[in-house]
Amino acid sequence: MTQQWLRRVSLIVGNASGQGLDLSELHIRFTIWSATTQSPKHATIRVYNVADATAKRLQQEFQQVFLQAGYGDNFGLIFGGAIKQIRKGRENATDTFVDIIAADGDEAYNWSVVNTTLAAGWSQTDYHNALVQSMAQYGVTAGYAPTFSSAKLPRGKVCYGMTKDYMRQFAGAAGTQWAIRDGQLHMVPVTGYLPNQSIVLTSNTGMVGVPTQTVDGILVKCLLNPNIIPGSRIHIDNASIQQAALSVDYTSTNYFPSLDDDGFYKVYAMSQTGDTRGPAFYTDMICAGVNGTAPLTSTYTNAVINGSS
Repeated sequence: MTQQWLRRVSLIVGNASGQGLDLSELHIRFTIWSATTQSPKHATIRVYNVADATAKRLQQEFQQVFLQAGYGDNFGLIFGGAIKQIRKGRENATDTFVDIIAADGDEAYNWSVVNTTLAAGWSQTDYHNALVQSMAQYGVTAGYAPTFSSAKLPRGKVCYGMTKDYMRQFAGAAGTQWAIRDGQLHMVPVTGYLPNQSIVLTSNTGMVGVPTQTVDGILVKCLLNPNIIPGSRIHIDNASIQQAALSVDYTSTNYFPSLDDDGFYKVYAMSQTGDTRGPAFYTDMICAGVNGTAPLTSTYTNAVINGSS
């Protein structure tokens, strides 16, 4: 990856009939959160000094929002989802704003129900297909999934209830984590990662500050990069990581995620923040070594990875 410069941002809201409104030239500030956990990806996008007529159109006409960002040619979609609320307000005496609060896949997560029976001889692939099908009415399709066990189960299985509850059980049995991203249901092995190319992060390719080893994981910050997604790999020189200090008073609770021998780290959770008129334009990540052995043990990180929401 080459050096990054020349920020680019595109913000478009749209409706079911295909009509859209381009807000890209206005002052925009955004925060996007996503993870390998089941919790839906969500975004808060603030647009400044929108005309009253435009603000009314946003509240009345549009249901979808699409945000692209990056540097130069390294530019891509970082959020696409359903608008949940349009909120008007005033930040100070001169600046008004419209907040666009949106989520990706939350309707499927909150409302989809599975009602089917798997005949005797079903496999994990059959189970996966049934669960994906139950989300189809909310626009969710199958995304990445690993190769499931080919074992055939001798008894039938009745599935009736919230899809997310069955997904928790299935993901645990299959040794994966699951999440809905960009309208697709993705399942990533707990001990694996997405099969995309790892992104090398150095001070020359966008790394900001020093990666830090903490009980929450390896914390990494870089200039906003649309190619980094939960479940993907990044590559860091281990010599650049600030190692955590042990406390001799609490040696039994000093559980830090280990560093990867080859410097490869899996992204578990991340946030992307940007301001088209300010300094913020970053990707912040919580990572763990691809071949690491120490678990991520903090309450926050376990909530992120295990999907306790």
